[in-house]
Amino acid sequence: MLPMGKGNKVENTESRRLKTECHQLKGAPLITVGVSTYNRKDYLRESLASLRSQTFGDFEIIVVDDGSTDGTGEMIRKEFPDVSYIYQENRGDAAAKNKAAAHARGKYLVFNDSDDIFLPDALERLYAPLADDPDGCSYGQYITIDSAGKKLPTKSKMKTFPSGNILPDLILHIIVHNCGTLMPLNLFRQLGGYDATLQCSYDYKLALELAVRTNLHAIENPVFLRRRHSSNLSSTNYEKMSLILKILNEFLERHPEAGEKYSSVIGKRFAAIHGRLAREAKKETRPKEIVRGHLRAALQGAFSFKYLYRYLISFVS
Repeated sequence: MLPMGKGNKVENTESRRLKTECHQLKGAPLITVGVSTYNRKDYLRESLASLRSQTFGDFEIIVVDDGSTDGTGEMIRKEFPDVSYIYQENRGDAAAKNKAAAHARGKYLVFNDSDDIFLPDALERLYAPLADDPDGCSYGQYITIDSAGKKLPTKSKMKTFPSGNILPDLILHIIVHNCGTLMPLNLFRQLGGYDATLQCSYDYKLALELAVRTNLHAIENPVFLRRRHSSNLSSTNYEKMSLILKILNEFLERHPEAGEKYSSVIGKRFAAIHGRLAREAKKETRPKEIVRGHLRAALQGAFSFKYLYRYLISFVS
């Protein structure tokens, strides 16, 4: 198992108990941690244990069980009686997270997926920049681990991450995740939460709306361990890339001023997406007209000889 962190003070059970009693006397917690889960009892146990070990103490945990049949509820009631547990019929991850937000009492909201693990000082570091910018958000990156907790290579196109107005960077790269992003609860609710009609990329849709409204502060070092295992592995395909394109187009329809201000960035991003769509369409043996259409759109977004070559070769291959 990958170590939870180096040089971080992990509170013992007694100090956590005293701190919890103190917060109950004070009333509502500062932060609500929402955890959505579905048939991941063993991973969830590790996830909740990582939250118990936080160096920051002013928070509550709400677990929304999206229809589990593996004894998740019994495990929580027995091993984590201080955790608020809510069961719902299976409606999807976004709906489960929205349910957690509906019951949240904190000023700020952050999510942790049930198979991921927060590093011991994650909440402390996520909250730090918001002490001076209470209406802002903060976001952190992750270390990839496998099902057994062994560290895996973490792929990222960026070495450093922006703070403040991150919208142009967010248009280019998906750098804000549903796990490890701390945001004002009221803002999440005002935006309507996650789009529960989407099976994926609902976090990207919300992140764009956050970025157009407030500052997002990057946390320098990773704040959570992202677990990759057989039931959550997914690869990019034509349908998923089409969804990203749809989300961006709808965002620009709602915020035409962003399209005008960041036209060159948007052109570059659209070119990259259409280039990827052309590759996925070819891989999935979709009609050549679809492949060429995406390559034409890529050339219109941002001309490159790579897209031109792929477009011309599509007539002879």
